Amino acid sequence: MRKKAIITTAVAFLLLLAVIAAGLNAIFTITYVRADFLTFSEAGEDDAQALQAELNKFVGKSTTFLKLKEVSAAVDDYPCFRLESAEKKFPKTIAVTVSERKETFAYPKADGGFSVFDEDGIYLYDREKNVSRTGGENILLNGFNLVCAQGEEVSGEYFGELLSACSVFAERLNEYRANVVSVTLNKNGSRPEMDSVVFQMTEGVEIELSNPSFRTAEKARAALDTYFALADGERLCGCILAIESALEDTILCSYTRK
Repeated sequence: MRKKAIITTAVAFLLLLAVIAAGLNAIFTITYVRADFLTFSEAGEDDAQALQAELNKFVGKSTTFLKLKEVSAAVDDYPCFRLESAEKKFPKTIAVTVSERKETFAYPKADGGFSVFDEDGIYLYDREKNVSRTGGENILLNGFNLVCAQGEEVSGEYFGELLSACSVFAERLNEYRANVVSVTLNKNGSRPEMDSVVFQMTEGVEIELSNPSFRTAEKARAALDTYFALADGERLCGCILAIESALEDTILCSYTRK
């Protein structure tokens, strides 16, 4: 008799939980997914509409039981986007903020085509031609040996230093992709202090950062100071070389017309 009473109580408890869950689901049911998109290209706007349609599939699900990682996974299916924030607005709304990643670098593949990275060095996708979503071409990377995995930061020798230099370019030139055509890594065998990274500027002049593993950002800043000091005609050719002084704790820059 006691056993039967325990079973009856347990069943009643489970039924009560089911009723409570059903009630919560009825009260906290998603009726709207508010997605704010920051896009820079027509392709980004098209992708935003497609992603919005995917996010709308959460309508009708429980606000309480929906896991935000499901929202994150939906955004991850669109490598051109970065999820800035996602939160539940009880009782019935999911609020999402998404920004389009800026295509910045194009890395030639051994089998043809290009791997595309954003300004933070995140691998986005492959493309047959070096054509940017926002028009023109992305900055071509030559001489680098890089490892790419979708959605993750690219790794490889001097790539971190490249991003450090480019952060300075971004400060001084804003949309620096319009000013830089390519970046070439020149290696000198067993003497890394003789290695260099060369930025080919749109006008024609080159910016060379010697020994790029040492004080990279400082060299980039000093080189750009020299670049801005050049006359328009001087920017059409020649090379700006940034090196560290062997005797003093300073960065030296020089411009040579070729």
